[in-house]
Amino acid sequence: MSRTKRNYWLTLAIIASFIAVAVFGIVTFRNTFAVREVEQRIAKSHAVREATHQLLSSVKDMQTGQRGYLLTGNPIYLEPYRIGVEQIQAGFARLRDLTADNPIQLKHLDEMQQLVEEKHEYLAHTIQLRSEAPNEPIDDQVIEIVKSGEGEGTMEKLRDVAKQILTHEGELLQQREAASEHDAEVSRTAIMAGHAIALGLIVIAGFVAHVDRKKRDSAETRLDAKQSELAAVINSANDGIIAFNRDLGIRLTNPAAAAMWGIDSATSVGQSLLNFVPHQRREAFRHRVQDFLESSEASMPFTDGVGLRSNGEEFPCQGEITKTRSGEEDFLTLILADVSQSRDLNAKLRQHTLILDQVRDAVLVCDKDDRILSWNEGAHRLYGLSKSEALGKNAAQLLFPDDRPLWDAGRDATLAAGDYSAEFTQRTADGRQRIVEQRRSLLRNEQGEPTAQLILSIDVSDRKREEAKERRSQRLESIGTLAGGVAHDLNNVLTPILMSGKLLKQGSPNASRLHDTIVTSAQRGAQMIQKLLAFAGGDQSQSEEVDLREILSELEEILSHTLQKTIDLQISIPDKLDLIHADSTELSQVLMNLAINARDAMPGGGRLDIQVENFYVDPSRASHSDNLNAGPHVLLTVADSGEGIPKEVIERIFDPFFTTKAQGKGTGLGLATTLGIVRSFGGDVTVYSEPLAGTIFSVYLPSSKLTQPKVPAARVENHQPPRGNGELILIVDDESLIVETSCETLQSNRYRTVAARSGAEAVAVFQNRGNEIDCVLLDMMMPGMDGLDTKDALRELNPNVRVIASSGLRRPGSSGGRLVDVDGFLPKPYTDEQLLNMLRNVLDA
Repeated sequence: MSRTKRNYWLTLAIIASFIAVAVFGIVTFRNTFAVREVEQRIAKSHAVREATHQLLSSVKDMQTGQRGYLLTGNPIYLEPYRIGVEQIQAGFARLRDLTADNPIQLKHLDEMQQLVEEKHEYLAHTIQLRSEAPNEPIDDQVIEIVKSGEGEGTMEKLRDVAKQILTHEGELLQQREAASEHDAEVSRTAIMAGHAIALGLIVIAGFVAHVDRKKRDSAETRLDAKQSELAAVINSANDGIIAFNRDLGIRLTNPAAAAMWGIDSATSVGQSLLNFVPHQRREAFRHRVQDFLESSEASMPFTDGVGLRSNGEEFPCQGEITKTRSGEEDFLTLILADVSQSRDLNAKLRQHTLILDQVRDAVLVCDKDDRILSWNEGAHRLYGLSKSEALGKNAAQLLFPDDRPLWDAGRDATLAAGDYSAEFTQRTADGRQRIVEQRRSLLRNEQGEPTAQLILSIDVSDRKREEAKERRSQRLESIGTLAGGVAHDLNNVLTPILMSGKLLKQGSPNASRLHDTIVTSAQRGAQMIQKLLAFAGGDQSQSEEVDLREILSELEEILSHTLQKTIDLQISIPDKLDLIHADSTELSQVLMNLAINARDAMPGGGRLDIQVENFYVDPSRASHSDNLNAGPHVLLTVADSGEGIPKEVIERIFDPFFTTKAQGKGTGLGLATTLGIVRSFGGDVTVYSEPLAGTIFSVYLPSSKLTQPKVPAARVENHQPPRGNGELILIVDDESLIVETSCETLQSNRYRTVAARSGAEAVAVFQNRGNEIDCVLLDMMMPGMDGLDTKDALRELNPNVRVIASSGLRRPGSSGGRLVDVDGFLPKPYTDEQLLNMLRNVLDA
């Protein structure tokens, strides 16, 4: 179809639509008038019905006023009567006006008006009778009128006529409403039909116009799409894009380039590109572009460019210039990147890396998947792994290969609380064990979401060793104090032994009594030495479930030898006490430190009270201490009646090397060591003192919530110790007297014995008679090949050989676990009963 025909049909459709709208508008206008006329008639019917009801109501008001006046004679009741008469007259006038065009209703009105006039005459007559004697009592005639109900017949007739009027008007109303609905439906149909026809014609016209427009604009649409696509790419690019002519005039600038220069994109068009190059570089830039245009190269990259912002600030940039052709026109395109931020960032990163590498401690960053993102030289020094060996690796697998739950617990705690700190042992790349204090902090992005963990690991191995040395030094100081008190009693023990020995040699007749004296004194000496060794302890802290009552029981006897007789020692131990998780040796040191401190505070004597009890630390009390948590604790109280401590001294009393004693009388480590030990158990120490009123130290130790009643010491039954059955026992000891007495004791109890006085001799004997030997009694402290090496050599010959270790010191606790495989331990000195019982238990196991 030609364009002329398309325009013809379009015009015709528009004209037809206007004609259709006009025709249906006329029809709608006519029907609208018809509907309005019907609605007026409906309204008139409603008015007739309402006026009829109002007329009946007025007649009733008139009658009510008449009855009230007849009964009371009060003229006030004539007011409703008069109002009713007036309303009746107005009501008939309105009804006649409304029904003037309806003969049937006018006939009904005539009949109704006649009845009302009769009713009015009757009422007026009765009122006249009553008005002749208004103040007289009601006579019989009036009462008879009221009771007779005269006039009710008239009222009934009135209601019948009114009903006829209402019924007829209701029929008319139904007819008129039906006619109104019919006319409205005709109007609606006409309107909808007209709109539908007009809309259809308009749609047809629009479709014809749309097809024509679509074909006409198809090429423009495709061109606009390409241009929009290209503009979107250019405007969304992060790098600056500038198109300029051969004379360096700017044709186009994208938002990134405009932001880079600090200008608006529109204002840059037409300016020279040299305006955005520093003055001292403009001539060189012009020659460089000219050389590029004369060359055959399609592009020219550069990395050392310098740009100029609108505020005069220079910035480093890099990019590429390419030759572009559009139709018959040639121009150039510059793609530019501002590298100032990346250069600054790289410089800062290098600076931060240098700073972190100067930190002595290990600093590393791990992402949420535990991959290592940062690794400083401190981490290299601690773990023995270079940055290339650590970056990108899983931290848990690299640093905690044997204890993954420890890493997971730290990570989960950091994610939950935002930070975490702990102390544990880690193995380095070369197999060394290092004690590490680790602190973690959660790193978040700008949205507050967790992204990584910052981990600071401090090697505290050397510090721990120094602390152990300090504690050992302080413990030795306490032992020196203790030894002074023990020396006297130990000499008292040795004196009867020496004297009894000489008497026995001289043939004293009281041999049995002297023998008992020697045994009793030796046992007392052994107990004193064992308690001294128990206090001295080893260097390793071995935490375990500890009953503080047992330590106090041992301490009571030690202090009885240490404190001067002028000090009254009172120790209160309850029947039941919660266990605590601690090292018994260090706990003994804490008690001894506090007791000696109290002793020094009472040079002239006094009272020392030591009490222990279960105690619940409430949240309020825990909030006043950085090291206490709310919950069940064991409270140890050490109170003296000494000189007290001044306020200025109390503030520094726990500082290391702080002492108020004279030069050479103390190291100042006692209370500092006490506080450090107690806090390592998760507890705390407080002190309260008043000058000349004494001092109270309160030690809070966390309870393990396991109550263990004190077990009474087993009573020694007077029975024969178990004897042997001919078993062969190898006795290894460098002390000849111990070898001889042990052999004699065992042989007299039906054992066979073979002796060796060194480790090497024991191995030689075992090589020859290993199949016969049932058990080895082995001294652990021998010159040359000691007991541990001897035990290992014997186990190589026979892994199942039974070994009983014996030593005059405490059972070793720092030997790397090499004593865990002995079958028994017999501390020296031991009695024949202890030897025989131990041997029997091992052989029967």
